[in-house]
Amino acid sequence: MKVLIIPCGIGMGHVSRCIALAGKLQEEGVDVLFASYGSGYKMLKEYKNYRAVKLPELKFYGDGGEFDIRYTMKKSIDTPLVFLKSMFHESRVIRKFKPDIIVADSHFSVPITAKVLGIPCILVTNELTFNFSDMNPDDRTVEYLENGIGRFIKDVSNLCKAILVPDVERSIEVPARLNGLIKYVGPFLKKHPEDLPCKLELRKKLGFKPEERVVLVTVGGSDFGKGLLEIVCRASDMIDCDRIIMVTGPQIDADFIPDSGKIVKKKFLKNMMEWMAVSDVVVTLAGHTTAMEVTAMGIPNIIVPIENHPEQLKNALHVKNYGISIVENIKKLDPRKIAGDINRIFDDEEMKQRAEVVREAFSKYSGTEDAVKLILKYAEDWEQPL
Repeated sequence: MKVLIIPCGIGMGHVSRCIALAGKLQEEGVDVLFASYGSGYKMLKEYKNYRAVKLPELKFYGDGGEFDIRYTMKKSIDTPLVFLKSMFHESRVIRKFKPDIIVADSHFSVPITAKVLGIPCILVTNELTFNFSDMNPDDRTVEYLENGIGRFIKDVSNLCKAILVPDVERSIEVPARLNGLIKYVGPFLKKHPEDLPCKLELRKKLGFKPEERVVLVTVGGSDFGKGLLEIVCRASDMIDCDRIIMVTGPQIDADFIPDSGKIVKKKFLKNMMEWMAVSDVVVTLAGHTTAMEVTAMGIPNIIVPIENHPEQLKNALHVKNYGISIVENIKKLDPRKIAGDINRIFDDEEMKQRAEVVREAFSKYSGTEDAVKLILKYAEDWEQPL
């Protein structure tokens, strides 16, 4: 069997969770091919056991940790052309690879291409509604854009066999006409947290001492996280810890991060869950995949949504309900505040107890395995065209 996986390449979260699917599919003897772009494609090239084809790039724009919808609209005037180019490239990949089924993670041209070519498609997404107008209530242009995108998303999603949501039940807002397609399967994790080696064993493996206080800061694959990294750098002397692991992603040049025995600089980590597991606190943007990983692993964390990014804000408020996250506004965050948050978590025994409860609650989900079962089922149910 052949499965083509086409994740959104903005950031690394979409590709990261699709890599979890790909690993499980390969265990089932499936031939997997990826197609993506941007940071997602760069991430895939780090994994030598996965083949990846490059697609035309789409971009979001902003500065200092803030997403700028108006500037993105202005810079994306050629988006229809890029969309058509993407469909053209997708169709070439599909015709050459001849997949039995296509998995599209938040890349919404794919269901159209798949429908035209008569290949079943499954959509993976944690977001079906966009709330840009909430952030820009007086901007009619943004309102019109959001309405148009909403109609488009509903029409395109209806072309799919199913919509897999890598989260818990009722975690997202679903348009009424799509309710019958929704399958909540739980987070896509590369490993179950209980299958990881113990914290002490991982610390020995990765070069940390048992008694050290460790903070992990990760900002995904876009350049929106540079502002957060800069704040943590300036706060490093005020943070009562021994090591700070700073993961920049492929889009951020780490030259501004000081060389220090306290700071460990990483551009990319294949085994991110292991590095999370050795950490006492995780500081991150509010990308869905990372938020799900850190929550499912029961690690106290600080979540900082990209400003004016409604999906990240929703992600942050969603995981905050579990009681192991502090949500901060990047515009109001400074070195003293982030240091105070981290130091408070170190001493918060109640949060540590809640973390164990959350970890246990998430252990009942088998999102990756359940998603793969559905993918294989829909592929087997489809009759190949003559």
